[in-house]
Parts: sequence; structure tokens; C-alpha cells
Amino acid sequence: MKLNYLLFAALLSQSCLVFSGVYKHVDEHGNTTYSNVPSQGAKPVDLPPIVVVPAIDAGDIDKRMQKRRESAKIKDQREAIENKISEESSRLDEIRNEYKGGTPDRLGSERNYQRYLDRVERLKKEISTREDNLFTLKNELQNLPDIK
Repeated sequence: MKLNYLLFAALLSQSCLVFSGVYKHVDEHGNTTYSNVPSQGAKPVDLPPIVVVPAIDAGDIDKRMQKRRESAKIKDQREAIENKISEESSRLDEIRNEYKGGTPDRLGSERNYQRYLDRVERLKKEISTREDNLFTLKNELQNLPDIK
């Protein structure tokens, strides 16, 4: 039992003598070796203190990531609506050019006057529908939240 106490006391005293550090050794071939164990010809390296960065709150990251996802989603929605507005505007311009203020040119297939009147009425309704679509799309674009 005394032997255990003596062995424990000897190990405890030896642990106080151990110095933790980093040593640099350059051998005859120019190879550099770093070690925490001192060897013959090794020189201690004075290292700067370790910088400790405090941990960040993961809940805050989740909120920021969610906000970024929402911003990206809003941006995609905005682009899609702007593309639809562009398409509707160009199609509306084409139909208005064909309508010519209510007196479009008669087509060769419209020998029957009623066919011509039906096409004029159809163009008139399509202009009205496209204008309503543009109004709705522009309102939808204005109702999207701003991206920060």
C-alpha cells in the first residue's frame, strides 16, 4: 500500500516539471519538425495566444436564414410578376394594333360580315381582359413586401 502512495507522489511531482510548449527542430537535411516534446537541438517557439471567438446564438442564425429565404422567395415572386406584366403588355399592344380603335382590317376569311363583327367583339373583350390582368398584376407587385 505504501508503494502505491510513493508511486503516486513520484508521478505527481514529475507532472509539475512538465512544460507544455511547441519546439522547432531543423535537421541536417533542412527538414523542419514541430513537436510538443523537446529534443536535442530543438528551440522553443513563442506562439501568440489563442484567440477565442465566443459562440453565437444558433436561434439568431435560424432567424437570419429564414429571413434570407423569405427575401429570396419575394425576389423570385417579384421577377415572375414583372415577367408576366411584360408579356401581358406586349400582347395587349399587339391586340390594340390589330383592333385599330374598333375598325380592324377585314380578313380574307371574313366574307361574311358577321364573322368580322364577331372578331371585333372578341378583340374588344380580349383588350378588356388583358387590361384587367395588367391592373391585377401591378397591384400584386405593389403588395409584395420590400426586400431589405
